[in-house]
Amino acid sequence: TKYRINYIYIFELDPRNVPTLEQVFSAATTGTILVMTNFLIYYKILRGDFPDWIPASYVPMLLLVTGIAWGLVNLRTSVGIGKTCYQVVSLLWLSGDVNFLTAFVADVFTSMAKVWVDIAYTFCVLFTGSWIHDSGQLTQHKCANNPFFVSVIKVIVTALPLYFRLIQNIKLYRSFKRPFPFLANAMKYVVSLAVSLFSSLHAASKGDGDDDAYVAFYILFTCAATIYSYVWDVTMDWGLAKRDHGGLREKLMFGNRWIYFTVIVIDLFGRFMWIITLMPKNDNPIPLFPELLAPFLAATELCRRAMWGCFRLENEHLNNTGFRRFEGPVPDHFDTAMHRKVEPEKKTLVQVARELSIVVGLGGALIAISIYFGLRR
Repeated sequence: TKYRINYIYIFELDPRNVPTLEQVFSAATTGTILVMTNFLIYYKILRGDFPDWIPASYVPMLLLVTGIAWGLVNLRTSVGIGKTCYQVVSLLWLSGDVNFLTAFVADVFTSMAKVWVDIAYTFCVLFTGSWIHDSGQLTQHKCANNPFFVSVIKVIVTALPLYFRLIQNIKLYRSFKRPFPFLANAMKYVVSLAVSLFSSLHAASKGDGDDDAYVAFYILFTCAATIYSYVWDVTMDWGLAKRDHGGLREKLMFGNRWIYFTVIVIDLFGRFMWIITLMPKNDNPIPLFPELLAPFLAATELCRRAMWGCFRLENEHLNNTGFRRFEGPVPDHFDTAMHRKVEPEKKTLVQVARELSIVVGLGGALIAISIYFGLRR
């Protein structure tokens, strides 16, 4: 709001139900305090500093109950979040509405791979009943070391957010009949999906890290996916790297130019940190390196995505890059603007099939190769 970016209009939100900045930070602070308090109580019970009239394994369940209670108290907010998430998840059966909000949320989901795996692990522990046992051996056997969980569930959970964005771009192409940027963006997620599947499957099958073909394939695809995503961030999502404007763009809503050059460098660093999160444990030369850094790398990626979101919204405010339902200037708050509905390009069925075949053919080949090398022992 300070920089006059009309996120309410861009996200097509109801102004009557949009929380203020103070309310958002208050909710985030309260949630953080609850999580840290729960963690502290759990740790103190394990150390014997607190009386064990509540088993330590039951303490995390209190956090789940608290979360459900918060959702019921803030029912309107919970329903709104649920509807948006449903629009993204319903892409599994090729349904769901694609607009700037759902695309933005799906992009955020792609940065939450570690979070989704942890949530899947939590559900595994919850529904197997292993959390009621004092020993952690049963939990490790049923979840962390379970072949089905490692080889199937983790792979699916890691790949699904990328699949959602891929399908969203295909649906946008079908609506607007424009190969660029939609099919080009779809290929970006195909490459990322191939890397994700390859890394997850290779880690699950405990392949030989000394295999030259594996090492070459891993380096090639991780670098390609990272550079592809980084270039797209800067040039398309942020609208920067304009040669006529000193490597930035004509209008900068956040003021100082050094801010933009700084975030360009930070985004490159954050994108390459993504490679480490995908690196299979058995192929890392440093023992326990992924386990020790995983929480920090996950937090770094979420911070990078939050930074990306600010400049993504700025670019969307200035340019209708997300192809909202209406094109035209973004109005200031409480203003009304005249809009013209976006019209799709007219193409024959043969033209559409030819353009889609490029993504389907190349994408299918990349994913098939990644699965082959990922399962190769």
